[in-house]
This record gives sequence, structure tokens and C-alpha cells, in this order.
Amino acid sequence: MFFQKMSVPVQSTVTVSSFLGLDRRARGELGSFREMENLTSDGYPTLTVRPRRGLAGQAESPGGIAAKDALIWVDGHTLYIGGVATELVLTEGSKQLIGMGSWLIVWPDKKYINTGDLSQHGSLENRVQTQGQVTLSLCGAKGAALGDYLVSEEPPADPAGGCLWLDTAGELPVLRQYGESGWSIREDTYVKIAAGGIGVGFTAGDGVVIEGCREESINGSHVLEAAEDGALVVPGMIASQATQTETLTVRRSVPEMDFVIESGNRLWGCKYGVVDGKAVNEIYASKLGDFKNWNCYAGRSTDSYAATRGSDGPFTGAADYLGSPLFFKEDCVERVYPSAAGAHQIVTVRCPGVRKGSGRSLQTVEGVLYYHGCGGVYAFDGSMPQRVSQALGEDEYHGAVAGGADGKYYLSVLDTENQPQLLVYDVRQGLWHREDDLRAVGFAVSGGVLVLSLLHPHTDGEDRAGKVRLYAQAKEFRRRFQEVFGLTRCGDLLRARPGVTERNPASQRLGVTAHCDNMIVTAVEILEQMLQEEPA
Repeated sequence: MFFQKMSVPVQSTVTVSSFLGLDRRARGELGSFREMENLTSDGYPTLTVRPRRGLAGQAESPGGIAAKDALIWVDGHTLYIGGVATELVLTEGSKQLIGMGSWLIVWPDKKYINTGDLSQHGSLENRVQTQGQVTLSLCGAKGAALGDYLVSEEPPADPAGGCLWLDTAGELPVLRQYGESGWSIREDTYVKIAAGGIGVGFTAGDGVVIEGCREESINGSHVLEAAEDGALVVPGMIASQATQTETLTVRRSVPEMDFVIESGNRLWGCKYGVVDGKAVNEIYASKLGDFKNWNCYAGRSTDSYAATRGSDGPFTGAADYLGSPLFFKEDCVERVYPSAAGAHQIVTVRCPGVRKGSGRSLQTVEGVLYYHGCGGVYAFDGSMPQRVSQALGEDEYHGAVAGGADGKYYLSVLDTENQPQLLVYDVRQGLWHREDDLRAVGFAVSGGVLVLSLLHPHTDGEDRAGKVRLYAQAKEFRRRFQEVFGLTRCGDLLRARPGVTERNPASQRLGVTAHCDNMIVTAVEILEQMLQEEPA
């Protein structure tokens, strides 16, 4: 019997020295993974386990999260700043939290609060209706009295210099003043509207609408020249002092908007839909430096702004990028080019936009704006958006929410079966990783400290003083920890690998050498010191 001679198969060895992260394509690259959990590229090319998460606090009904000097969040009807419950009463539901200087604006509630002084808060809108008598009189700037003037169709005989004449010969009265060149029209004429409480909640410069005035010329839009509790001053002209007992309404209003952002010391917003029976497709901007006023049109560069857009479909997201407000739809972006002179321009760029329902996915990481659109995740650097999610394969996601920190883009999404996934894109390495099935409703970057809340609980919602004390203690703990190690973020500390020095006496006594053990021991030592410093 004879057997066919078999050739010996050639053997080869493949060594994987670089781990590339998540790759769900049919033919993923060598060193990648189709599925993974709790892994990170922090040690690239080595694959490592992500740092453990901590608990910053618990909310029964989370509605939004942000960070300024402290962590800010919404739980139900309450806004918390640094763990302190504010006096703002909010509606239930999801919120947009927009920072503008020291102020925080809560949308769609149209409320504001000073994060440095929590006693300063209120509503962007204001509405006052008079009760009782309303008096209208002609006045000068800021409500100053004009002095005596003649009201007639004919000029006064033998007028003296500076003499005032209210000319009623035409359809509209005209105030004239006598000077060296004769009678000239005085342009700076104002009307003072006096009534009990009419000016409460208004300030000079507010754009308001007046309704219900007997003097028809006063009804409509005005920019307040002056305001006090019992009087308002508006540009205008009346033939004589007038009174009325009918109700007069003064209101400062803010447009309904889908998304609101801050850019260039203004708030910007957009709206697509039907408002008061009228179809709108608008981009708005508040008055410069004044988030309360959206209807100030006095011919100045600081005026409010509104523009109708021609692109179709609802707005799906908004962001500020390099000083330019961007308003996304699914198939385009409306890019605003602000002008210091107030002549803002808007250009419609046709490109992959933000997917509907993923408006919270817009996040800037290391100078590039990332977002979830139709077809995947895109990176926008000011030119055309580029898709960066090829490694995620053809899977479809929706309801994206994102955050950014330490060179990473964190993306919480729902898959086609509504199952959550937390995906992370390392923008420096260009790699994706999957952490777990955590579902996030918002992200914020904050240096908050968590341990002290266990030592000093404040479950009593009325214990405002306790909450203030807790926040102060947390800030002090963070300061002392940073004083020792120079850093507070876990990722930064792991990379720095701080050793034991004279700043770590407890570690020296215990013979600690590992950098993580050193940080833990030192943190406990700091806490013990703080507890000893507290009164009994």
C-alpha cells in the first residue's frame, strides 16, 4: 500500500504588541476587539482596565448637569449648586443649563441665578399690569422735567432762547426749541408712565412691549430709557398730559427656543415650529451682555438679533465653536459669523448634521467638535465634518449624550433594541473602547470631592447651612490634596505616579511605596486632620 506524501505546513507566529480597541467591522484590524467591557487606551499600546468610578451624589429625578466653579445639577424641581439646594423652583423634565459669566440660565424655564451669590435669581421674563390710575407726561432723558412749554398750532410771539413750543399743527405733535437759528425740532423727547408698581422687575435698557394705553403711539415695542418701581420712561411724544384707569400691560418676553447656547457674551437660540399660530424657523440672539433682553432694537451694535432661515426641517442641536454659534439640523449646519458692529451673518452649510434626539452629543475635545449624526460620529474642525466612527461598524444608535475629558469623547447611546452603551473615543489615538452599559443623561467636568458627604450627611432638605458647610469642606479637602500631589484627576495622577515624600508622613510611617497606596493613605490622613480641626 502506498500513501501520498504530505507536505509539512508552514508555521508562522503573529505577535500582537499594540491593542487597537473596539472594531465591530466585518474584518477588524489585528489587535482590535469586536466586543469589550471596562477597557481603556490610557496605557496605549497596552490595553488596561478603566479607572473605577466614584459616586458624586444621587438624584431621584435627574434633569440636567453642568459645572462652573462647582458641580451643578437638577433633581426634580430643585437646582443644586455645589450640593446646595437653591431657591429656584423648576418645572419637571430635562433642562439646558447655560453659563454666562457668573450667571447660570435654566432653559426652558427661562430662569437665572448667580452662582457666586445664590440670593440673586429670578425670571428672564417680566409682566406687570397696572391697577388704578396711570399718568402719562412729556419729559426729558431719564424722566427729567422739561420745564414750561407752550402747546399751540402757532409759535409763541417774541420767544426767548431755549423756549419750548409743542407744535400741534400737524398730524403728530412736534416739540421745538428756539435758538440762534430759530425753531428746531428737539429729537430727545420721552414719555413718563407713572403708576403704582409699574416698574417692578424692569431696568433701563429693557426691551418691552406696552399694551392697553389710550395714547396709541405708546403701544408697541420700546427700549426703556429709565425705570423705577413707580414709573417707566420710554422714547415718544404726546400732545398733553393724560390719565387713564384702564389696565395697562408692560412685558419683557423671551422667544420660545429649542436650543440655547452662550457665545461672545450673548445667548443664542433657535426655533423651528409653530408659535402662536405662526410658523417660525428662526435664529435669535440676546442683547450683548444681557441674557434677559431679546427684543431690544435701538439701532446699536449691542442690539438683540433675529433672522429667518431658509433651510428645512427642525433644529437638532446647537453649540459654540471657536466663537461661532452653530445650529444643526440633520442635513446641514447654520453657522453664524458674529460681527462687533451687529451685522451678523449666517451661512447654511450642507453636510451631515446632528441626528434628531442627539442634541446633547455635541462636545468639544482638544479643539475639535464631536457629535452624533445620521451615519455615525463626526468630527468638525471648522471645515467639513469627518466621520470617525468607522470602527463601530454598521450598528445604528440614537439618543446620544456626550461629554469630554482628558482627550476622550464619552458617548452614551441606545442601540436598535434601546439597550444602553457607553462608548469612549480616544481622540489622541483615534481608538474606540466600550466601557459598559451605563446610561448617562448628562456629563459635566468638575473637581468635586465625594468622601466628605459620607462623613457629614445632610438628608434634611431644609438644612441649608449644613449643605453650605459641606461644600466648603469639600473644596478645602480638594485644596489640601492638590497641595500635596499637584493634581486631583485620577488619570493625571496615574500618569504622574507620585512617590512618597516628606509631604506624606503617614505613608512614611507605614512603609508605603506604591503610588496608589500612597494617595489613599494621604487622603485618609488629610481627612483625619480636618476632622480633628472641627469643633466637637
